[in-house]
Amino acid sequence: MGEQIDQLQKLKNKLEKEKQTVKSELDDLRSQVDHAQKGKLAAEKLSKQLEQQLNDIHIKLDEHLRQITDLNQQKSRLSNENSDLVRQLEEFEHQVAILSKTKATTQQQLEESKRIIEDTLRGKGSVSKFKSSLKDHIFH
Repeated sequence: MGEQIDQLQKLKNKLEKEKQTVKSELDDLRSQVDHAQKGKLAAEKLSKQLEQQLNDIHIKLDEHLRQITDLNQQKSRLSNENSDLVRQLEEFEHQVAILSKTKATTQQQLEESKRIIEDTLRGKGSVSKFKSSLKDHIFH
């Protein structure tokens, strides 16, 4: 019986030791599970933040694409307006050239007309003098 008690005591001590080992392992596992859960929560939180940042980036990208489209449309419209204005300018320059030629021609015609008038007036003066001289000569 003493032997059995010793064996039971040894078995009890062994079981106590194993119980402590299992309890220690269980505490370690619980600690690891808690740590893993905290890590999971932190990862989920970070994931949500990154998703929000990605959504914000997509929104900004869409806005920038809209701005690029608007600017390209403005550029195209301004380019068309510029082409129209250049065409109008060329037409005005052509009209100015025509008017300059017309002015030069008109000035030449005016100078010619003045010369003809002066020649005619000189001729009339000479004719008047000649006529006057003839009258004087005839009547005297």
